[in-house]
Amino acid sequence: MRIEQADGAYRVSIGERTYHVQLQRVADGALTFLIDGQPHHALVAQDGSQRWVALAAQLYTFTKVEKSTRRRAHSQAEHNLTAAMPGQVIKVLVSQGEVVAHGQALLVLEAMKMEVRVSAPYAGIVSKLLCGVGQIVERGQPLLELLEESEK
Repeated sequence: MRIEQADGAYRVSIGERTYHVQLQRVADGALTFLIDGQPHHALVAQDGSQRWVALAAQLYTFTKVEKSTRRRAHSQAEHNLTAAMPGQVIKVLVSQGEVVAHGQALLVLEAMKMEVRVSAPYAGIVSKLLCGVGQIVERGQPLLELLEESEK
C-alpha cells in the first residue's frame, strides 16, 4: 500500500487500484471521509504508534514504522497479535502450527456488538494460540503468536 498527499486529499494505492480519499471531519475518535466520492464513517483509536480503525464491521490495525526500526529483529512481543479492544473470542479460525497467508482471518472477537476479525499482518505460522472460544479478553491482551515465514 502507498499513500500520497495531493491537493489537500490523499491518493491511496493498493495493488493495481488507486483511490482518491478526502477527509471531511475528524473528531472524538470518528472520521468522516470520501473514497472516490462515496461517503464513509470510521471509528479510530490510537496507543503510541498503533492505530485501530473500525470500518464496515472490520477492524484494521496500523503501526507507524520508523525508518530506523524497519530492519530491527523482532522480539517475542512483536510476534504476539493482541486484542485491539476488550471483547469475547467467538471464533478461532486457525490452529497451532498452521501456515497462514498475509491478511487471512485468524479469529473473530465480538466487541461493542460488532464482529471484529483479527487478520494476519504477514504470512507466517501460528506458533501458539493464547486464547479460546468464549474467552473474554482485554485490550492489549495477546491472542496468538505468529512467526514470519522466514523465521520458521
